[in-house]
Amino acid sequence: MSDAYRIFVYGTLKRGEVRDTCWPHKPLSIEWGTVSGQLSDLGPYPALVEGEDIVLGELWQVEPDHLSATLATLDKIEGYEQAGDDLYVRRMVRCTTLAGELRQALTYFYADPAAIASKPIVLPDRDGFCQWHGR
Repeated sequence: MSDAYRIFVYGTLKRGEVRDTCWPHKPLSIEWGTVSGQLSDLGPYPALVEGEDIVLGELWQVEPDHLSATLATLDKIEGYEQAGDDLYVRRMVRCTTLAGELRQALTYFYADPAAIASKPIVLPDRDGFCQWHGR
């Protein structure tokens, strides 16, 4: 299956978090993965920006026929309308599974990193991963 059908999530859309039931379709699979970046804690949700940390999240694989509906739902949740004043922007990233396999995945980056520069940064845990935990 094409990597274009994978979505990396690191916050409220992960299993067990407040928006885990918002996915419009059941995934083909979910596995742990990492991306490079910096994770900020905005309180009720995190924000991913460019950086050198290792951010841990979930890699959701969706059916090709479900991709459009899934992205429409996630875009709405993430405030991504491609209108210039978006809260997040959707981009393709390189993701590494915990088994060491490289994947391409879509994920959401915070659109205005300067606006959150003073927010707390999620620091690496003892395993070296930055991981946001909901409240």
